[in-house]
Amino acid sequence: MPIYDFLCSECGTKRPVMVDYEAKKGLELICVQCGGVMRAMPVAMFNLIRSTKDKPPIERKVKACGHTHHCQCAAIKQSKPNPFQKQIDEALGNAENQ
Repeated sequence: MPIYDFLCSECGTKRPVMVDYEAKKGLELICVQCGGVMRAMPVAMFNLIRSTKDKPPIERKVKACGHTHHCQCAAIKQSKPNPFQKQIDEALGNAENQ
């Protein structure tokens, strides 16, 4: 629902009001500062919000460890071979390491 600025014709006070377009037509508010009549100002600017379906997919860099997120894999030093390496390779589809 859009937000329209209403302006007091007597004291110049502005007030944002969330109202739909049809309800805005002919709507007059009472100014809380001076008691004057506030009417909707013409729209000078608007933002367009679009669906995330229209955005291109974000390409994520794949690290050497296979993660796409921040990880500490490079900081870990293994002293023994990983006992689960075969299962990891099968899951990642790395046939040459099996």
